[in-house]
Amino acid sequence: MTRIDFHIIPAVQTLDRLAYAARLVIKARSRQHSVLLAVDNAEQAQNLSNTLWGLTPDSFLPHSLLDGDAEAVQIGWHDHPGQHHDVLINLATELPDYFSRFERVFEVVSQEPAVLEASRQRYRFYQDRGYPLNRHDLRDRV
Repeated sequence: MTRIDFHIIPAVQTLDRLAYAARLVIKARSRQHSVLLAVDNAEQAQNLSNTLWGLTPDSFLPHSLLDGDAEAVQIGWHDHPGQHHDVLINLATELPDYFSRFERVFEVVSQEPAVLEASRQRYRFYQDRGYPLNRHDLRDRV
């Protein structure tokens, strides 16, 4: 069964949420996992791509769009996950229909009201269906 982790961050800004997701990608890749980052649309995909390219001044995270080259890290807003089934980092407003084919799903929850409300709805969805849930509340680490 898919394991779900909610990472609750104190930030309100979208760029902080993207930067946190990028750090999750780094951790997943250090453990040899392939990663799909789900977003709502092409504009969000481009913003996330820019974050992945510029996370630190001396490095970048190799990645591509879902329909691009078969990188271990891909960004998609499509109705299908391509060949991915390992780690899904959901930054989309809605839960992708294909989430259950992944071993792990990470939800990055910022304090932006719309993100917070959508995340609460997804939490209830997972909970009602018996998925194992883990909460990582980072708000008290500031």
